[in-house]
Amino acid sequence: MMKNHKIAKITAIAALAAAATFSLSACTTAAEDNSSSSSETSQVVAPTIVDVATLDGQTLDLSVGNFVDITTGDTAPEDWTAVLSDPSVASFTPGSTGTAVMNPGLEATKAGSTTVELTNKTTGAVVTFTVNVK
Repeated sequence: MMKNHKIAKITAIAALAAAATFSLSACTTAAEDNSSSSSETSQVVAPTIVDVATLDGQTLDLSVGNFVDITTGDTAPEDWTAVLSDPSVASFTPGSTGTAVMNPGLEATKAGSTTVELTNKTTGAVVTFTVNVK
């Protein structure tokens, strides 16, 4: 009887150890899987930041999906408008002010090249540059 009791005790300890090991390995695998999948999906590309004062005559080389943030210095962001020679290559987002200041910007939407002409409706300043998208 004593022998059966020891065997039962050893079997119970072994079962608990196996369950604990399985549980911990399952958690470790899940944590590793989560970290690898989040690194694959969280690759965010920072926008290209350019100052409108130095942009005239420049060429910006971008990849599809890239953004350009155009800082406007002492001028109001909402005063800048844009005309693109090929609006399918890039899209313009006007700036705004309110509870937050949003600079005007561009998003590269497809491969190609476009000339961008920014005009400030208050000062009359015109800035022309080229955007190449790969």
